Amino acid sequence: MVEVNGLSKDEIIANLWLTDEMINEIEIVKREIDKKKASLDSTIVATEQEHLKAVETKYYDSSEYKAHQDYNGLIEKLKDFKGVAILIDLIVCVLLSYALIIFNVNFLYVILLFIITVVIFYLLYQQGTKYYLNKQKPAPIPSLESVIEEVKMSYEYQQIPNSLLANHMRDEMKKLNQQLSELEATLIEKTVLPEIYRMRAKEVVWYLENLMADNLKEALAALVEGDHREQVKQMIEEQNQEINQLKDITAKLMEHNQKLAHKLEQQRQQLVELENRKK
Repeated sequence: MVEVNGLSKDEIIANLWLTDEMINEIEIVKREIDKKKASLDSTIVATEQEHLKAVETKYYDSSEYKAHQDYNGLIEKLKDFKGVAILIDLIVCVLLSYALIIFNVNFLYVILLFIITVVIFYLLYQQGTKYYLNKQKPAPIPSLESVIEEVKMSYEYQQIPNSLLANHMRDEMKKLNQQLSELEATLIEKTVLPEIYRMRAKEVVWYLENLMADNLKEALAALVEGDHREQVKQMIEEQNQEINQLKDITAKLMEHNQKLAHKLEQQRQQLVELENRKK
């Protein structure tokens, strides 16, 4: 930090303007670093999501997944056809029973044969359907969730944060951080202001340029005094707000008490009138 002793007022003012300029440069670099960091994070997240989306699309477009979808569709079709099959079974058995009755077969035998035939046809249909579904059943495939979890553990996915684009952005951030360090070191070396006042260089200049202070010490003292006045002013405003709030609350309470007293008086008068009527 530059010693203020031996510097003229104009030199101090020039130094303060330089300090403000360097502070602005530092803030610009900091904002640029924050933007690069946010851009890097969003790029990594977007790349990861894009990679997982590609895996999901490949999963749904795979022949194995489509085979399972076709198999599930076949199951639904057979479920829908089950009622039709039962109806056909009953019709065939009724026709068969009717033919037996024509040939003078005992009615009890016809009923028994009808029941047995219906059961046999239904069991044959059920077993045939089950056998057909087992033949058509595709090989099992992992769920999409397990595939995605496996992909997340893969080397390719793990290397997304270290892609060429991500590393390029990190290099840019590294250069900006180096630039920031150099600016901060230069600021410390060239400014006349202590660290706690460096962000307020413009305010200190104002006191010097407007003849409110003759040197840096007086300008800093005026700045501190101004802060104190603002704090006192703010404290008074807050106290006034609290007082006004208390006044409002008190006024509302008084109004409420007056209404309550008026209501009690009305009730008392009503009781007196009732007592007088009883007499």
